[in-house]
Amino acid sequence: MKRRFVCTGQVPDETELLEELPNIDKGELTEGMAEFRLILGDWPIAGSVVSCNYDA
Repeated sequence: MKRRFVCTGQVPDETELLEELPNIDKGELTEGMAEFRLILGDWPIAGSVVSCNYDA
C-alpha cells in the first residue's frame, strides 16, 4: 500500500491487495488497511475529494 501510494498518490483497494497477496488472512488485511489509513491521516487521495482517513 505504501509503495503504491508514494508512487501514484492512490491507495489500492481491497481487490487489488488480494490480487497481490492472495494468501493473506482477511482479518490481517483489514487490520493493515485500517492501520495504513491511520498513518496517512487526512492526506488526500489522488483524484478524489475523500481523504485517506475516510470510513468505508
